Amino acid sequence: MTTFLIRQAESLVPVHELQNSVASAGHQLERLDNSSVFTRGKVQKHEIQSTHSSPDSVNNSRRSTRVILGLLALGGIGFLRKRLKEEEKASTNVHEAKVDYVSQLPDDVLSSILSLMTINDAVKTSILSTRWRYLFASMPTLRFSLDMFGIKYLGPICAPYDQKKFLEVVNQFLQLYLGHKVVELEIHMFIEREFFPRSFPQLMHSISKLGVERLHLNFSCERTPTSQDINLPRNAFFEFSLELLSQASSLKSLFLSVCIVRSSVGLRLNSLKTLSLTGVLLETGQLEGILSSCLNLSQLVIKYCKLPHKLCISGTVKSVIFADCGGLEEIDLQGTKLHGFECFSDNKVKFFFSSVPVLEHVKISLRGDASMPYIFGEFATDLPAQVKSLIVTTCYTQIAHFPTETQIFRDLRMLAFLLESTYDFDIVKVFPILDACPVLQYLDILQHKTYRQNERGSHTRPPLSPTVHTELKEVRFGGFHGTKEEIELAIYILRSATVLDQMFLSQYSIGPYFKAYYGHDIWEKRERERISIQRQLLGQAISSSTVVIIQ
Repeated sequence: MTTFLIRQAESLVPVHELQNSVASAGHQLERLDNSSVFTRGKVQKHEIQSTHSSPDSVNNSRRSTRVILGLLALGGIGFLRKRLKEEEKASTNVHEAKVDYVSQLPDDVLSSILSLMTINDAVKTSILSTRWRYLFASMPTLRFSLDMFGIKYLGPICAPYDQKKFLEVVNQFLQLYLGHKVVELEIHMFIEREFFPRSFPQLMHSISKLGVERLHLNFSCERTPTSQDINLPRNAFFEFSLELLSQASSLKSLFLSVCIVRSSVGLRLNSLKTLSLTGVLLETGQLEGILSSCLNLSQLVIKYCKLPHKLCISGTVKSVIFADCGGLEEIDLQGTKLHGFECFSDNKVKFFFSSVPVLEHVKISLRGDASMPYIFGEFATDLPAQVKSLIVTTCYTQIAHFPTETQIFRDLRMLAFLLESTYDFDIVKVFPILDACPVLQYLDILQHKTYRQNERGSHTRPPLSPTVHTELKEVRFGGFHGTKEEIELAIYILRSATVLDQMFLSQYSIGPYFKAYYGHDIWEKRERERISIQRQLLGQAISSSTVVIIQ
């Protein structure tokens, strides 16, 4: 039998020792007037409740009775009255000492808290007290959209009346911030500039005075621009001139969406470090003009944009990302400080590395059956010798055109090969990549959403003969299911890499390339397969220090 304990201030008293006392106290209570109960140390008349009392009130009454019985059992009526008086006094002290600790926090802390709210909710805090009356006017982050007015548009375009109302409210609101620092400002709103020739320049003038460091201008009613925005008619795009930001000396990051960007000769945005263009129309020479105006630009991101056939990337930019842009066919890289370059395109794009003396990291994903022969042929030949890491993504039927011979990657130290949504590909065919990278140290082969036939055997070829790889230290194989071909490739690497430290085999799609987690160990229900894989790989490594991890 379990003995429960009731904890007191001075000692622990077993319940079974109190049972007799509780029973005795119960008899004493029965002799008291049935119309009275003990509250706050006094005897007060109790109102007779109807027979239809709620269950909650009955339960509360029973709980109160149990508490009183316990107190009586411990010390009698005197102890009960003393205890209730102490509780009443403590309650009074707490009430008198009640302090609004939140309002005593520093302004910068409260402003940071308010910045996590919508502007509507932040403004409502002004009615709390005089301390909060104008506190919302010091938030470091501001976000404006039609949601503020309870208006939701399914498309990117809205009525002129809503545009006018929006501009008026935002301009008035920003007047409250004059003299305050705004770190980040977001505006999501479709604007037809011909209807508001003065309001929008006035808005940009106010923004320049606020010392904004991160500015998001999305000229669409949709909070998140999509790849479909680029298909809007040209007259739906707002023409934004960078001259409107010529006085924004504190601006470090600029994010422009669903517009046409204009620059001008002589314009200088020397403080700008990051420029992101999403759903933007760029004509010939416009991007080059923008880059010439941003002399200290470090990062350039171009996503879902409509581009001219040829682009030239120059200036001081260190990182460039192109993602799902239409119209682009050739990119000439002439950035003397360019360190990292990424390109994701549905079309074949040709790259020229004219002047990239410090380029070290490249990530490329091209659609089309001709992309694989190009990447491991002409692209590999033109890739600068100092490039140390290359990430290549292939999708769908592209992998069927994987070349049997590749050009030499002279100084490549890290290679990631991503296979996405492929069907019945013989993974062993990637082995020539190892021979093409004589100083490769880190290799990632990652499969995501791959599809295989139930009956294998269609891949007929001679077995692989081990070669010598003297630099390879680590191999990660994601989406590994233990097929015959995967085991064969793993054994080939183990027998070839003389200084291999670790081989990591996982059924998961390993991040950061593919972020997929299934919430449990997939091998838990396939323990026999794990053991079979371990037996096949046991003793295959040429290096005695190699560790094979199967997850």
